Amino acid sequence: MNDVANITRRARTREQKSRRRRMILEAADRHFRDVGFEGFSMAVLANQAGVAKGTLYLYFETREEVLLALYVELLRKWRDLFLSSLSGDIDDEEFAAIFFDTVRSDPAFLMVLARLDSVIEHNVSLEKLIVSKRALAGVIGQVAGPVADCLGLPIDKITEVLAALGAFLLGASQLDKGPALDDEDVPADVRRLIAAFSPREVFLPNARRILAGIRAETRDE
Repeated sequence: MNDVANITRRARTREQKSRRRRMILEAADRHFRDVGFEGFSMAVLANQAGVAKGTLYLYFETREEVLLALYVELLRKWRDLFLSSLSGDIDDEEFAAIFFDTVRSDPAFLMVLARLDSVIEHNVSLEKLIVSKRALAGVIGQVAGPVADCLGLPIDKITEVLAALGAFLLGASQLDKGPALDDEDVPADVRRLIAAFSPREVFLPNARRILAGIRAETRDE
């Protein structure tokens, strides 16, 4: 009997339970990328993770609870990528581009973010919600210093910066929902209009305005 089978059939110790939870989340990540939010199924997840459906519910009470845990994992991966992309000598435009590109580099992260406030957080226990909010606070605390250094802003303004940019990025990303016309014979004037409404073209100049506004308010305080 191999190690995976041992863990799957009997997870009694804390370490075994932790490893089983990790296996479930890894399977959830694959399943979510394959089918998205609407197609995400606890029954399919149990099968792909190699556990009984009843066992799966011992670890996660709802599919939203699984996705909330997945969000925390993806959030921490974004943190690592974001911090590795920052340098001390960048302007607001470069910072906005780094923020945009790192958030959108993982489609699964963007997909789970789009459902987080409206659906996922409404279908989990208060205890699990508190855990995820503390994880978010931890990530903000870890990136706050480097972001403050890059932007020349007080560290107590960084939560406001990240919240504003994150909300606007999610809104701008909705512009991706239109039909893909890259391979279609579209008139030049229409193609220019479509390009002007691309998420990146909308986000970057407005992100600079957000940062300039926060910086101006900081000087006035």
